[in-house]
Amino acid sequence: MTPEMLAAQFGLDPAAKSYPLEKWTPDYSGDIDIVIKSDGRWIHEGGEIKRSGLVRLFASILKKEGEDYFLVTPVEKWRVQVEDTPLHVLSVQRIDEGLQALISDGRLVRLDQACKLRLELLGGVQLPVVDVRGMRARFLRQAYYSLCEEGVFNEDSILIDSYGHQFNLSF
Repeated sequence: MTPEMLAAQFGLDPAAKSYPLEKWTPDYSGDIDIVIKSDGRWIHEGGEIKRSGLVRLFASILKKEGEDYFLVTPVEKWRVQVEDTPLHVLSVQRIDEGLQALISDGRLVRLDQACKLRLELLGGVQLPVVDVRGMRARFLRQAYYSLCEEGVFNEDSILIDSYGHQFNLSF
């Protein structure tokens, strides 16, 4: 599968631009009633944001400062609440010599040494996470299953080979 085919499965534009968040430094605008749930849903004023394009846009302008997360534009900076991780891995596919993860902000990320694939606890269960744009992205169920299909299981761990690096995820 190619990156373009993976992006097409999710209705994404693989050539979508990323925003220069590091250059956007507006003053703090306040808190906005948005919560990013641990299961990947975005909740605004108690109701789920169901438009995937809008969630993807919001995720693409999400920035971490200290322990807080903000939706940032060139002129506004709104703090949002995050239950677990601000980004989520939607899908994992083998492309060329390694695995690539589709992130909730629309990016395709190589699972290589830089992503620091590891297990972290959520509700008493070890689940995989990766580092993306200075934030963590938790694997959603389907992506976790795809990751497991690519691995080799031992008694207490799974070995994942991707882009010349071997990840040992111990349970």
